Amino acid sequence: MGADGTRESFKTLGLSREGRPVQGRLYPGSSAPSSRGPRLLVFGGIHGDEPASVDAVLEWGGRLEGRGHAADVWLVPAVNPDGLVLGRKNNAADVDLNRNFPARNFMRSHPPGYDPGPAPLSEPETAVLAGLLDEAAIDAVVAVHAPFACVNFDGPARDWADAVAAASGWPLRADIGYPTPGSMGSWWGGDRNRPILTLELPAGPLDFFRAQALAALDRALDWWAPSEVL
Repeated sequence: MGADGTRESFKTLGLSREGRPVQGRLYPGSSAPSSRGPRLLVFGGIHGDEPASVDAVLEWGGRLEGRGHAADVWLVPAVNPDGLVLGRKNNAADVDLNRNFPARNFMRSHPPGYDPGPAPLSEPETAVLAGLLDEAAIDAVVAVHAPFACVNFDGPARDWADAVAAASGWPLRADIGYPTPGSMGSWWGGDRNRPILTLELPAGPLDFFRAQALAALDRALDWWAPSEVL
C-alpha cells in the first residue's frame, strides 16, 4: 500500500486535488440476481490525520474475500490521499472534506481548521464519494474516523448502531458533541434520511484496537446481510 492509501487491486474512482487516485473496490454479495441484496459503502481516511481508519478498512477488506454475504460492499479506504501524504486533516486546498457535502446545513462560516470549501462538493474527493453513492445505489454507509472511540449514527440507524457498539465495546453516542454542518452524516442521514454510522476508532495505530475495529465492521455488515462463511 502506498502512503496515500492506494492498492493495486483497487480501481481509481477519481483524482484528488493534487492528482492522487481515490480508489475503491466492490466486493460483490452472494444474492441471486433476481433478489438484490443491500449495498453498503464503507470508507475511511476522509481526514488525513486518521491513518488508522485507512488501515482498518483495508484490513477488513481482506477478510471480505473469505466470506459469503448477501450484501454488495464498496470500500473506499482513503478518501483524502493528499491529506494522508501531508499528514494533516484537511485536503491539499485546506478544506475539511467532512464539511463539504451538500447538506442543507452547509455554511461558509467555520471555526479554524474546519473550512468547508467555497461551495458544496467543490472538492474532487467529495464529488467522487457523492457520485459513488448514487451510481452504485448505496443503501447504507459506514464512515470510519478517529479518535473518539465510539459509534455515532445519523438517519434511521439506531438499532444498527446499537448492534455495532455492542460488538466493538465502544459506547453509542447519538451526538458527537459539536455541530457538523456540511458533513456526510448531515447530508446522507439527516437530509436524505438514509442510515449512516460513524465508527470512531480510538487514537493511535490500529495495532492497539484491531480486534474491536474488525468486530465492529463485521457486525456492521452482518446486521444487514449475515455471513455464510467466516
